Amino acid sequence: MAADDINALLENQSLKNEFIYRALDLSKVFSPTPDDLDCENQCLRNLLDWVSRYQDCHDRGIMEMEGYAFPPIDPGISPEGDWFRFIRWMNGEPVANTLRDQLQVSYQPPDPDDLSDKQIVRELKVLEAHLAEVHVCVELIENVPPRLMYQHLLECLDDEFDLFADGKWHLSGCTGYCPECFQRPWCDAGTSCCWAEDIDAGEMVIPDEVRQYVCASKGSLPILQKLQEEEDKRMDEFRATHDIDDSLIGPFRIDSEEDDDLPF
Repeated sequence: MAADDINALLENQSLKNEFIYRALDLSKVFSPTPDDLDCENQCLRNLLDWVSRYQDCHDRGIMEMEGYAFPPIDPGISPEGDWFRFIRWMNGEPVANTLRDQLQVSYQPPDPDDLSDKQIVRELKVLEAHLAEVHVCVELIENVPPRLMYQHLLECLDDEFDLFADGKWHLSGCTGYCPECFQRPWCDAGTSCCWAEDIDAGEMVIPDEVRQYVCASKGSLPILQKLQEEEDKRMDEFRATHDIDDSLIGPFRIDSEEDDDLPF
């Protein structure tokens, strides 16, 4: 290992020890860049400078007057929200939590199997109202059956979300991977694109839980292929009339020796 690399590694360990000494969990607000230790060390030095100054004054107003405007934490959401999480982190308080833990302790959403279709509609509205109180806006596709919506939101309750004082999280239900999306049959994008999984199955692929509401016929595949062909043609025409760097357009190649959980 070159001397410069050794020095960078030693500095990296020393900087991280400073946060350990202060009982601050770096993983809550910092994204490491192990492939570029010089960059990571620069970010750590900057964050440590913020930590030291805040420990000295414990005053956001003073720090802002001195030029400490935007806390260097990840993810950067908004100035107000970043300050909110930075101060919580400095005080040893959580900066993220599951939605279930953020909801009022007195509220326990009922099991969907215990609810009739009419009750599901009512409970869905109740759950959406509770989520709104913790800065979460539900934006699922309108025509999706309420029971599917409710089941999806229950699954989201165990997901962890960053806390912040302003703004909202938006739950659209979209992961970008149509074959596993419970909203696909009601989604304009999902019903106009053709995936390799559709071709392999010979029809539009939808999750098992959706099949009690709709089913895909063998005639769905040629429709998807035709719509995908039209979309590809529009994209080709767009590329021909605009100066576009194709290297910036996904899907991107992922270099990794280990298996990943990505569906594509």
